Amino acid sequence: MSRFDPHKETFRNYDVSDGLQSNEFSDGCYQGRDGEMFIGGSNGFNAFFPESVRDDPFVPPVMVTSFRLFNKAVPIGPQSVLKKAIPYVDSLTLSYRDNIFSFEFAALSYANSQKNRYRYKLEGLEPGWNEVGSKQRLATYTNLDSGKYVFRVQGSNGDGVWNEEGVSLPIVITPPWWKTNWFRSACAAVLFALLWAVYQWRVRQLHHNFDMTLEARVGERTRIARDLHDTLLQSFHGLLLRFQTVSILLPERPIEAKEKLDSAIEQAAGAITEGRDAVQGLRASTLEGNDLARSISTLGEELENDSSNHRPLTFRVAVEGQARDLHPIVRDEIYKIAAEALHNAFHHAQAKQVEVEIRYDDEFRLRVRDDGKGIDAAVLSSHGLEGHYGLRGMRERATLIKGKLAVWSEVNEGTEVELRVPASAAYTTDRKRPWFVEKMFWKDEGIKS
Repeated sequence: MSRFDPHKETFRNYDVSDGLQSNEFSDGCYQGRDGEMFIGGSNGFNAFFPESVRDDPFVPPVMVTSFRLFNKAVPIGPQSVLKKAIPYVDSLTLSYRDNIFSFEFAALSYANSQKNRYRYKLEGLEPGWNEVGSKQRLATYTNLDSGKYVFRVQGSNGDGVWNEEGVSLPIVITPPWWKTNWFRSACAAVLFALLWAVYQWRVRQLHHNFDMTLEARVGERTRIARDLHDTLLQSFHGLLLRFQTVSILLPERPIEAKEKLDSAIEQAAGAITEGRDAVQGLRASTLEGNDLARSISTLGEELENDSSNHRPLTFRVAVEGQARDLHPIVRDEIYKIAAEALHNAFHHAQAKQVEVEIRYDDEFRLRVRDDGKGIDAAVLSSHGLEGHYGLRGMRERATLIKGKLAVWSEVNEGTEVELRVPASAAYTTDRKRPWFVEKMFWKDEGIKS
């Protein structure tokens, strides 16, 4: 049965739950003199006074009666929600692992309670209300992102009077540790620290490379100045004295003057050779395509074919291990050390065989051997090496590239020059040994002298 309300222009339906005899009616109806209405039904007459029909104005309280986590009831607040309603709980905090939970709710209207209705929503997830009947009083949520939410429920009594305030429960879902602000801040701090460390390392590397380049250039100028002062200038000064002697002897003793002149010419040729050697020492190994063995081989062949070298000899270069890229500055210094050792072997040692051995391993090793007349032990034992500036220059270059130079020689037994450079200083891409192995290695090996 329906009743029309002219003020609200709405219909209201009534059924057995409102007190009618049945939900089926006949066509017969009658209104008595006192205004009472009689409507026939399948089980008898339904009698009522229309003026007495009123909607229930009771606004029902709304409660959240149960909270379930993974379909298991969980008490929250000071008591179980079955004994004390959730409005006494200020908020609910859940872990991100608690990703399946549900709420059960009820409107406390017991008159015709089967017609109570509900609507709910989770603010922060759902934009609108979910309206359900009295048979569905359970709201379930799964896999929510971390954040803040508010669960809201409103209910109505059987006559459709809603509790607009309802009940609300703030919910906080905590994020995993890798999504927390402190973790993000820590990652940002670590990233910043790494970038700063890389920047500082790069700055130190540039400073180190600059210092090495500068030291190499200063050392080169020092060597050139030493060579010019101690070889070329002295040679030309000696030539000047011989020419003066020839000038004095020429009028009265021409034969003796000719002998002095021939000697001066031979000395001039030697001075030219020394000058060429000094200029040749300026040539960097990079001119040979960055191949150290090829550069040394080329230099040895030039010295072997030098017209001033009248002694036939055998020269060879051997390479052991897989060739690796050397630091440009280190490569140039190694080349110049090898060049100085080869000049000594070809021009002064009177050798018949000269061998160069290059070894790439956990360290870089260079050996130059000859079977010549050797070097006096007194010269080797003198750290000053007075008068032997080439040997002193080799030691200075070895120290510059953090290498160890060992010189072994005996009279008429030949000479061996060995240079060893740690991998950390020699190679551009270094498979470094532990520092304690490096330290023990140098301690055990020592320097031959």
